[in-house]
Amino acid sequence: MNHWRYIEEHDVSASHGLAADELLLQSHSSTGNLPATLKLYTYRNYCALCGRFQHMTAEIDVESCRVHDVQIGRRLTGGGAIIMGNDQLGICLATHTGAFAWNHIRDLYQLFSQPIIDALTVFGVKAGFRSRNDLEVAGKKIAGLGIHISPEGAVQFHSSLLLDLDIPKMMQVLNIPIQKYSDRRMIQAVSQRMTTVRREAGQMVTMEALRSEILKGYSKAFGVEFHPQPFTSAEESAIRQLEVEKYDTKAWLFQHSPQEDMTGMSLKKTPDGLLRTYIGLKGDNIKSVMITGDLLAMPSSFARIETLLKWTPLEKEKISSVIEKVWIEDKLHNSNLQITPEHLTEAIWTAAQRAHAAHRYTYHGSCYYPKETA
Repeated sequence: MNHWRYIEEHDVSASHGLAADELLLQSHSSTGNLPATLKLYTYRNYCALCGRFQHMTAEIDVESCRVHDVQIGRRLTGGGAIIMGNDQLGICLATHTGAFAWNHIRDLYQLFSQPIIDALTVFGVKAGFRSRNDLEVAGKKIAGLGIHISPEGAVQFHSSLLLDLDIPKMMQVLNIPIQKYSDRRMIQAVSQRMTTVRREAGQMVTMEALRSEILKGYSKAFGVEFHPQPFTSAEESAIRQLEVEKYDTKAWLFQHSPQEDMTGMSLKKTPDGLLRTYIGLKGDNIKSVMITGDLLAMPSSFARIETLLKWTPLEKEKISSVIEKVWIEDKLHNSNLQITPEHLTEAIWTAAQRAHAAHRYTYHGSCYYPKETA
């Protein structure tokens, strides 16, 4: 049986957690023969981390983080802004791509996330891989995924698994288009798009139990035995150096993506009530869509439309075809909804046009919830 290294850490700082992950990646860049390393860890309460290509001040409320003692960080992997703490399990797998059979990066996402899916079934949670690099349960996100591959072929797989989630705290430090943080309807809107292990399992799952099952999942999936091996003193020194030279610097934290984003919002009256639609655009592509309003008790179909539209071309015909596809597959024509695909298409298209018209090239919002603009 092959042997992989296992590292377990608790309550790490934003800079330490990310610098340690990069150090592991570097170790696999120098040789393709090193056994893989799996690190399962938690951050201190709390850390707000943005993705590699995001605008820090657009995705994260930096001033609120300062006031509430929330550390900020920028990951080496892509994806959206997240909040990490004692109830969110960080998963980092460092290895070399040459050790696996794959043709597309999507293959690696599925390969490395399957052990997490298998582990969740132990708690009665049926998760699945979502095309936009997330794990979901019944249309709700339960874990984010990210991959970075070095020029030498080393790979870093990241996952942030939600054992639990303090939604008000998340709304406090991430830029989400919800001005009234005490508005219960808005908290419900976010809850309809995200879920947690404890919520789905219906029991108080401990972090220790979750970590144990994740470890078993990877062991079984790859036929390996894990050897616990904490960071050596030399590695700890190298991590601190990476923190000082990179992860704690303004140059790394506040760098900008090559293309700024635009946001827009539309309000449309429908037979089912007021429809409020937010959109985030990156150039001529849809970065994110959020559908809310009086339809907060929306079917999961609307969340699926939001997912399918992410990173698609901004074309009215494309938007319409995605909505029609979901409407047909989910038999919404036969439901009690009076809203039509045309209502939703026009709402999203209007929000997009307003985003362009506003010429606001500073992004306001996380990748899931672009902030309302005037």
